Amino acid sequence: MSSGPYLHGHHASVLRSHSWRTVDNSCPHLLPHLNNPSLRILDAGCGPGTISVDLAARIPLGSVLAIDPSVEVIEKARRHAEEKGVTNVRFEVGDIFNWNAIEGIEEGGFDIVHAHQVLQHLQDPLCAMKEMKKLTRKGGIVAVRDCDFSAMNHYPPHEGMSKWLDLYRSTAKSIKCDPDIGKRLHAIAMQAGFLRDDIDVSVSAWTFSTPAERAWWCGLWAERSTKSDYKARVLESGLGTEEDLEEIARTWREMEGKEDGWFAVINGEVVAHNRV
Repeated sequence: MSSGPYLHGHHASVLRSHSWRTVDNSCPHLLPHLNNPSLRILDAGCGPGTISVDLAARIPLGSVLAIDPSVEVIEKARRHAEEKGVTNVRFEVGDIFNWNAIEGIEEGGFDIVHAHQVLQHLQDPLCAMKEMKKLTRKGGIVAVRDCDFSAMNHYPPHEGMSKWLDLYRSTAKSIKCDPDIGKRLHAIAMQAGFLRDDIDVSVSAWTFSTPAERAWWCGLWAERSTKSDYKARVLESGLGTEEDLEEIARTWREMEGKEDGWFAVINGEVVAHNRV
């Protein structure tokens, strides 16, 4: 099994978003568990590696192995680690479904297996969760965070924003992905074999409201709508047209200019303790 098509691709507008992510702004649920400098962590679907490098810097006696199917982003991640001077992180091309092909990965070999905004892009997130559990030592944890697009919100109201959200969710579902998976991460963990009492569930949000935040968030979505692989997915699905996407891009630019603009991205989080 492979990870399947990635809805967004790796356009600059996508990587700009991913490269902004750190442990503090993207892994609040994981912070209490980074209390041992010798941890061994697997970061699955690491993208350009900013979270991976941040994790490695926090465990100087430990190590992070980070994997992603994209050769392009793995090279970017390696450069980022070099620029930061972090040497206890290793980046390899691969995915959670084919971990056997990656040197240094073995069952029960990690204290923490982490995945951020990954399960929503997989056709079989349950299988991925089972593999993550398999790679976690007894007493270790699987930490997963994904957004729930159905819970995203914005102000002021704009018809074009509703059109964007409907089209995005429909397109994701057309390739058998779940854009709303953040609300059921705990259920997937239970199906993967974790006991409910061993699963900690939390919610956190990204909020974009200042002029700088709006410019960044709206700008990258305006570009993503017309220049990334997402555009091709929309057109292939027949759910939208180029005109629809151009209209949505204009909507994002309009929202960027709203002085009272506000956006909330709701993220579901689980820390599943592997005690069985």
